[in-house]
Amino acid sequence: MEDLLSDARTTMSRRGFAQLLLGACAIGLMERSGAAAILGDTKNNMPWLSMQEASAEGVWRNLRVEGKLSRGLNGTLFRTAPGQMENNGTRLKHLFDGDAYISAWKFEDGKADLQGRFLNTPQRTEELQVKAMLYGEYGTAAPRRAAGVQPPKHKGKNQPSINIVRWQDKLLGLSEGGLPTIINPNTLGYEGEWNFQNTVPANSTFTAHPRFCPRTGDGYAWGSDRNAAGSLRVFRLDAKSGLAETLYTVRLGGFYMIHDAMLTENYFVMMVPPTKYDMATLATGKARTIGEALRYYENEPARAYIFPRDNKSGTAQPIVIEMPSHLVFHHGNAHETADGKIVFETIWGNPRHVLDTLANWKSQQSISSDALTTLRQVTVDLSKRTIIGASDIATEVELPRFDSRLNGQKSRFLYATENSFFENAAIMRFDLRKMSEKKFSAGKNRTFGEPVFVPESSQPKNENGWLLTQGYDAPRNETFLEVRDASSLEFAARVWANGQHLPLGFHGNFYKS
Repeated sequence: MEDLLSDARTTMSRRGFAQLLLGACAIGLMERSGAAAILGDTKNNMPWLSMQEASAEGVWRNLRVEGKLSRGLNGTLFRTAPGQMENNGTRLKHLFDGDAYISAWKFEDGKADLQGRFLNTPQRTEELQVKAMLYGEYGTAAPRRAAGVQPPKHKGKNQPSINIVRWQDKLLGLSEGGLPTIINPNTLGYEGEWNFQNTVPANSTFTAHPRFCPRTGDGYAWGSDRNAAGSLRVFRLDAKSGLAETLYTVRLGGFYMIHDAMLTENYFVMMVPPTKYDMATLATGKARTIGEALRYYENEPARAYIFPRDNKSGTAQPIVIEMPSHLVFHHGNAHETADGKIVFETIWGNPRHVLDTLANWKSQQSISSDALTTLRQVTVDLSKRTIIGASDIATEVELPRFDSRLNGQKSRFLYATENSFFENAAIMRFDLRKMSEKKFSAGKNRTFGEPVFVPESSQPKNENGWLLTQGYDAPRNETFLEVRDASSLEFAARVWANGQHLPLGFHGNFYKS
């Protein structure tokens, strides 16, 4: 075995060597700890390892728990992720590529179960049947079809690998590139697409980050018409009827990459970075994938589109505020002040570094986290239509979360991950009143994904609760779920995934039983 590993180390890429080692672990030729020791520099390999292909599908009950789970923690954490590193022999490139892998961590009376499955969409089922990659991914083109392989039956894939939310009685998987997907909450099976009873156009995309008003229960979302003009539609999801109402249709003059938004008492706030798709390169074949067509226009400003939530008359117009050029994926909370300003937390990114990193995530031997992001608190003046302040809070943080019961209100705490997906990542708690921070580290050879706040009390002013964070342990090659006291960040429990490794992915939400 040692001779084999020595030869392999000199002839294979580091990534391929890692795959060989993990395969040796899977068939019992090597202990996981030995594989990690041979890999050595897990700091550079961790982003790849933490997002590697899911090891299995199944249900694992009565999971091993370090510490003690509170009997008050009852419900399910649903998460989704791109679950593949390759598709029927074609190696995937972009972090966003791969069929959706859905996981459900269920807590009841101090015990935990886990279920994990690839979502059996019609496109995935079709590819499994013909044993070939038929559909292009965000950053990987489908190979030329082999002789005898029939053309694909569908226009494209709609893999909900970005986020999962509950709306009315439905669990919806969100891809950002198409309509929401209905997921069976018990089996994690595919149950079709959802267009809110024909109130969202079939040619529209739908955000992976809808925002919900805790006072009315209404949701606010957006989508873009899939054409070169890129008309942006802002929707209100009515809590009573469950239908979508188009509040605004805005022609942006291009198909922009808009990922997240914010809600206040009276406004729906969207940041439009100067990052858009060059549709002409797709039409001419110069770009083979949508990811290859993405361009950052550094000489253009970023723009905040601030939409009044009340547009019953149909005559309201968004307030547009220009900002310094920057890339943005995620935001924290936002609130209005008595003197007509909006204050919000947002994460600004280094555009070229971030986009290059995402595009090569699954093919690079190592990835650097240097100078990727900055968490900022920004203040805009609505009457003057200008930004009047921006202060840095922290660097190298992403995946911000807060108590969603305070959405659109002034909230004290913001949670985020420092160096997410990298070794020795940490969960951060920012006290926005004191402008102080507290954190706990994943430790050597471990990393963390997104922290999800779960309230302990039904009272929204009581921000006591738990932080649930999915993590990855490289020596064990195993996923775990960290449970911490949200107020103190003290350790409560660590739930192990029965020897399985699941891709960390991006987002998820907890829903009480």
